[in-house]
Amino acid sequence: MSSSSRPSTRTNLLTSLLSILIVFSLFSGLSLWWTISLIVSSLTIVFFIARSLHHARVQRLYRQQLLALSPSEFEQRIALLLEDLGWQNVVVRGGSGDRGVDITAQRDGLRYIIQCKRYTKPVGPNYVRDLVGALQIQQADRAILVTTSTFTDQSRLEARGQALELWDHQVLWQRTKEAEQRRLTNQQRRKWSVALPVAFALGLNLVVAGIAFSISGPPVISIDRIGQPMPVRETNGESATFWSLGANSPTPQSTVPNRPSVTPRPTRTPQPTATPQPTPTPVRPTASVFNGGNVRAAPNLQGAVLDQIHAYETVILLGRSADGVWIRIINPRGQEGWVHRSLLTLDQAIAETLPVITP
Repeated sequence: MSSSSRPSTRTNLLTSLLSILIVFSLFSGLSLWWTISLIVSSLTIVFFIARSLHHARVQRLYRQQLLALSPSEFEQRIALLLEDLGWQNVVVRGGSGDRGVDITAQRDGLRYIIQCKRYTKPVGPNYVRDLVGALQIQQADRAILVTTSTFTDQSRLEARGQALELWDHQVLWQRTKEAEQRRLTNQQRRKWSVALPVAFALGLNLVVAGIAFSISGPPVISIDRIGQPMPVRETNGESATFWSLGANSPTPQSTVPNRPSVTPRPTRTPQPTATPQPTPTPVRPTASVFNGGNVRAAPNLQGAVLDQIHAYETVILLGRSADGVWIRIINPRGQEGWVHRSLLTLDQAIAETLPVITP
């Protein structure tokens, strides 16, 4: 059965189950209120089952998205996740000679080393022992072993009692949800930090205007110089007098010297001009956001955070870095900046057409 047909099949099963429960309630001989109670209970059970199936499907899609990344991209994605969770000094060290350490970071004053395993099979105890050894060599405080899969029972026994955390695909999904909630909270705080000064300034203006109205009444504009002649400049020794407008002011008059009549010269017939054609607006490619993250000023983890992107948003694609790992975008709030490619659902053919932008 294909993955696209599974949701519809589950929906049909839930609908059939709900129909059976409702028919049983109507023809079971129960009283009216007990029938209503049974129907409500059936709807509640079906709702929670459907919700659980939906969460499981979203988690499975997230894991498939991570498995589609290369090992280096997966390390970058974990580093972005740690930054979103509030970790400091996150540095990606992956590559040959990393001595079992892909990422180093700090949290709550402790130094962490992180090893990333983009696996589909359970991670064995040998990786746990290697990371415990690296923990002593690197003189770090704690270590984390992250995988897109699970850990064997022996691996969990090896990690017991050690300064080591095991993040399987379920823990990874939970941390991702925590990061998304943290981004939403920070965004709400920024909105309030902008809205409160504006509301205060508006309220202050209204209060001052109200005090002025209660003490002095409505504003009255007085014009003291109505009917007074207004001075004008002289031109070629001749002057003209104008009067300001008022209820009893005279009609404005002016003295204009007579000038000899001039025979008009023949004019050329204007030639029709070509109507300029509007320049067509180029259509920029777009991509949807698979998982939220930061919009940075530079294509690296050290770039300043300008804004965020959130899941299911659509962003405009402007270009890419030379290695194709970072994408230059404009988010729905008009903020332009760099995001990691793993945060977007981006087709490879579209990615290759994007121009290379040098920061």
